[in-house]
Amino acid sequence: MDSSQQPILSPPGHSHDHRSASRRSLRISLALIMAYMVVEVVGGLVSGSLALLADAGHMLTDGAAISLALLAIWVSGRPASIEQTFGFHRTEILAALLNALSLWFISALIFFEASRRFDDTLDVDGGIMLVVGAVGLLVNLAAAWVLHRSSGESLNVEGAFLHVIADLLGSVAVVAGGILVLVFEWDIADPIFGIVIGVLILASSLRLLWKVVHVLMEGTPSHLDLHRLCQRLEELEGVTGVHDIHAWSITTGYDALSAHVTADRTVMQDPNPVLQALRDIASSEFGIGHVTIQLEDSMEGCVEDHHIEHPAVQAPSHGNDES
Repeated sequence: MDSSQQPILSPPGHSHDHRSASRRSLRISLALIMAYMVVEVVGGLVSGSLALLADAGHMLTDGAAISLALLAIWVSGRPASIEQTFGFHRTEILAALLNALSLWFISALIFFEASRRFDDTLDVDGGIMLVVGAVGLLVNLAAAWVLHRSSGESLNVEGAFLHVIADLLGSVAVVAGGILVLVFEWDIADPIFGIVIGVLILASSLRLLWKVVHVLMEGTPSHLDLHRLCQRLEELEGVTGVHDIHAWSITTGYDALSAHVTADRTVMQDPNPVLQALRDIASSEFGIGHVTIQLEDSMEGCVEDHHIEHPAVQAPSHGNDES
């Protein structure tokens, strides 16, 4: 490989530590949720509460989501191969996509059953509904606290976390519905709060779905200021321009960059020092894990079908800088 095109890879240790922490959080949450789901199903059947059964159904999807997230973490840890040159990191993104879509499916079931309950309201035991919902609220709080620490590092874990958050809010709706049924004998509150839970489930999936689609469409990572990155690269002595810039996320926390950089003849005579400086800026200052930069003496020799030029940005004032 030409030295002007060599990539720099992120250290594997960070990814391993991230997966270990995520796996531990997911296992604890799975145990909490599945144990309580059984209690909620029994409570829903005994009390006749749709809100409880809806919440139990969502807890089932929570358990499936967490199990899928655990499976994805295991698969993503497999090494790269000649067929999968980036490894299996995208498995976690696909798991997040399935989790988001499953939320839509369970919401549709809840809306369907709630519409039937409006036409044929059933007697609901508000006492059981209130007690079971209150305990569920505590369980969801515990599970959410466990997952929160890892949710910011992985869309895969965030998918499971949003399932739990929606379920936590659903437990609040169950408690509120139980109070209304118990105090005012307002049985119609049960399907109403069932719909509230369904709406919360849908809302929790929209943000996750948008992030997943952005990664799968290989959009620029939202935290990466590509204009500033180009500006920093062009600040190096001898660098005359940056074009054909591509930045994307392979998975959460593992970004990639490819770019063509034009340089003057002095740099091209000994490109390695400048090339290493370019890599260091991208990896150290902007946290990009996989960097591929091609040095060129002009854009005329570029054979790319298109050029992605970064918009001109106002250079910062260097009036007080020392050369």
